[in-house]
Amino acid sequence: MAKSVVLKGSECRLFLGGKLYGEAQSISYTIDYGETEIYGIDAIFAQEIAPTKVSVQGQVTGLRVKLSGGLQGKGGMVGIQNRLIAPYIAVEIRDRNNDEFKLMYIPQAKITQESMQIQAKGVVKLSFVFKGIIPYNALDFD
Repeated sequence: MAKSVVLKGSECRLFLGGKLYGEAQSISYTIDYGETEIYGIDAIFAQEIAPTKVSVQGQVTGLRVKLSGGLQGKGGMVGIQNRLIAPYIAVEIRDRNNDEFKLMYIPQAKITQESMQIQAKGVVKLSFVFKGIIPYNALDFD
């Protein structure tokens, strides 16, 4: 009989744009599978549930490292001067023990919000929100 092993947060690594984001302390995300009810004419009960668009929203909290440039210094993930050039980035979480195994992969995401928390006698924390799309539909699967 196989023994279940619980995955720990310390066994996960976050990659943004293909580069390790080692400053992350926590990540949370929600996947909306875009399921919506379809009603018939004059029906008060749904007749079926159909897929629409899959979207992802999440938040990362981490530390702000001195002389790193924050998110702006990480390969232009966000652009303060010109928001139009902020590119899509890939967001992925990999298993630290098996780097090939991806726990989550979002090929197209944008950082939509950034905040910093500065305490006089504490570390500076950087948090940001990302929104992503997973460009799949029902025809992509067998």
